[in-house]
Amino acid sequence: MKEQWRRLGGEILFDAHIFRLRRDAYEHEGWPTRPFYVLESNPWINVVPVTAKGEIVLVRQYRHGIQEATLEVPGGLVDATDRDPAAAAVRELLEETGHAGAPPELLGRVSSNPAILDNWTYCYVVRDARPVGMPNPDPHEDVTVEIQPAARVREMVLKGEIHHSLSACALLLFFMTESSR
Repeated sequence: MKEQWRRLGGEILFDAHIFRLRRDAYEHEGWPTRPFYVLESNPWINVVPVTAKGEIVLVRQYRHGIQEATLEVPGGLVDATDRDPAAAAVRELLEETGHAGAPPELLGRVSSNPAILDNWTYCYVVRDARPVGMPNPDPHEDVTVEIQPAARVREMVLKGEIHHSLSACALLLFFMTESSR
């Protein structure tokens, strides 16, 4: 199937700091050439922080795309200060929640939305999460920390109360991993 698609080239149309909009031209056997649009972005990370009591540390924040606050796991882009996605997980957890814990364990890697995005999302669990300071979110992030029992979080995902797709994916990977331990 890949051999039928041939990329003819691409150009950056817009750079919005956290993503770039690229227009690619492709040809496909038997189809006319047409543009496809791709959002280029750094890898993303999501962290499932689990306390010694088995609770999960979550964040509630306003999301402009759907114009409402969502409950989700801490997460963010891997930036130039991070040596790898695991380092970004440690940084984001501390920034958004003021928590730290055991070294991050990779739960899995998923393509964020391969139809239009070129990046990957790395999902981690951080066990023994505990407060070590105050949250220090990025400017323009209004974050509230909430700690919930794992069973309640599982229920919230299944009922659609936690509906941020990448957070739900990280949590489902966590619950699947835990059930096989």
